[in-house]
Amino acid sequence: MDKALADLIRISNTTGKDPALVLGGGGNTSVKTEDGRHMYIKASGTALKDMSEQRGWRRLRIEPVLAIIQDRSLNKLDPIARENNVVSRLLDACEDHCAHGARPSVESHLHALLKTHVIHLHPLVVSAYVNAQNGQKELAKLFAGEKYPPLWVPYADPGYMLAKKIAALVEGYVAEHGDKPPILFLEKHGVFVTADSAGGALRLVTKVIEACKSRIKTPRVPRIKTPPADEITSAKLMIRKAVFEVTGQYVPVSYFAPTENMAAFMAHKDAKALLDAPALHPEELVFSNGPALWVEEPDAAKIARKIQMRLDRTQKTPYAFVVKDFGLFIAADKSLVPLASEMADGSVTVRMNAHRFGGVLGLSRREQEFINNWESEAFRKKLIGGEGPGELSNRIAIVTGAGSGLGRSLAIGLARAGAMVGLADVDVAGAQETAAMILKERPKNQVKAIRCDVTSEQSVRGAFDELLGEWGGLDILVNAAGIAPPFALVDMPADKWRLALEVNLTGYFLMAREAARTMIAQGIGGSIVNLSSKSGLDASKNNTAYNATKAGELHMARGWALELGEYGIRVNSIAPGNVFEGSKIWNPDYIKVCARKNGIKPEEVIPFYVNKTALRREIKGQDIADAVVFLCSDKARTITGQTLVADSGQVMVR
Repeated sequence: MDKALADLIRISNTTGKDPALVLGGGGNTSVKTEDGRHMYIKASGTALKDMSEQRGWRRLRIEPVLAIIQDRSLNKLDPIARENNVVSRLLDACEDHCAHGARPSVESHLHALLKTHVIHLHPLVVSAYVNAQNGQKELAKLFAGEKYPPLWVPYADPGYMLAKKIAALVEGYVAEHGDKPPILFLEKHGVFVTADSAGGALRLVTKVIEACKSRIKTPRVPRIKTPPADEITSAKLMIRKAVFEVTGQYVPVSYFAPTENMAAFMAHKDAKALLDAPALHPEELVFSNGPALWVEEPDAAKIARKIQMRLDRTQKTPYAFVVKDFGLFIAADKSLVPLASEMADGSVTVRMNAHRFGGVLGLSRREQEFINNWESEAFRKKLIGGEGPGELSNRIAIVTGAGSGLGRSLAIGLARAGAMVGLADVDVAGAQETAAMILKERPKNQVKAIRCDVTSEQSVRGAFDELLGEWGGLDILVNAAGIAPPFALVDMPADKWRLALEVNLTGYFLMAREAARTMIAQGIGGSIVNLSSKSGLDASKNNTAYNATKAGELHMARGWALELGEYGIRVNSIAPGNVFEGSKIWNPDYIKVCARKNGIKPEEVIPFYVNKTALRREIKGQDIADAVVFLCSDKARTITGQTLVADSGQVMVR
């Protein structure tokens, strides 16, 4: 391994493993080769701790990188075009034949100006100074008497303009001190340390952190009692409702009990005012949509008004909400939750400390506009994002019977449409298999296997508690769990009859009751779909219990539609024909029963029933899944109390 690459991995992994140094996993590193012609640098979107010999870096030719800064023609371009040009030229400067398409850091040309080993970080203790009105003066005191004092860099837009500013400042520094600066503090950004060796750079990091810590006071941490689970759930539903009312967007909501930092902040007399200050740095703007919103009480209408005011002022809907006496809530795509929560918790710490150093210094409106429109930051955010938009993007669904058969197909279909899916089944191993199938196809999707016996009130309540604890809301219920005891009237055992009633009717009722209660409390509507059968419309022979329960499911859905319409909750049914694919109902024993009933061989059963349809087409699980997605989507926004027959024309054929 090239020594420069080995050094890069060492300084990256060492600093990246310390969360106090890398807020949200941010920061970047670089090391130049001994001949000074090339530079290894962290790839954009890569966490420092994850860098290895195989990935997480790019190798660039330094000459064309420095030429970017020297190119005065870039000044004539508008900011967006200029930065796109820079990104393209940085990629052209790469010389590593990297196959995974990673971009070199957007600050590569800045790194090229400095010493051999460069480490750029965003430590919380440093942010307290670079985001404070008097931060420059405080840092000057801390490092007074240094032969090579730190260089203070006034804020400039990241990318080309920042590199250009630093180039001029470094040139002046060298003229005055005879060497390049070992430490650079960047206003509203972070810190750079530069040295001629890996060890030297790491020692400088330690020096900076220890110096900055010396003026930081540890806040008194009050004792905060965690609210009951039902109050936390209610707060989640109120936040979700508020976000939807303002933006029309569906978002999951996560809760974080107060850390020591958050507890101290919630007790701070100026907590609300501190969060009213603008975003501290580009990372907070990109990964948290600005600072958290201070919420006195979890009231949807009041939260909505606060969101609207923030949106009007910044064109950003906040992801983070600090609810007094509760803690931190994150309302955002689940892929962003880890970063957004870390940003929010770190931000309140910085704001409390910056308050002591003359007040909080945040990004101006113009500076925020640049970040909001900067393609490089959008690219970074995209790298950690979910599977992308879909018809049901970020809607929260629960599907019963999701561990096999048609329930599995419906869950997969909802996931493909962008929904987060709770996979409820008494067979939790089967539900886990379904989850694995979804994640193999869509690795960033959100799925959760939940053990649920739909005949048990306690188990159903527990399943909803688990779902709400994970995602904080509910938009879709698909009742798909069911059994079909294959008995004629005279042969029907009473216990099998009662079991069919419990699973196919009581199970649907218990799930729908809990879903309706949640959706009503949430206040943004929802969709319930009962998976019935063509046997619910047109009775089949020797299917006493199945016929009765499937007809009952249809009628329950119609009644629920009438009850729940005023809350914006739509209730519909799907009546599939025979779905053989992966079915537990169409098992070998049942196929033998059907063979005897129709006087044919077992292997002739499936073709026999397919040929009884108008379309002469076998119904697949995906066909029914497509129907479910439609009924749960906005395309069906005026459809309720209906039964969608998906049987290839079987009911019509006599």
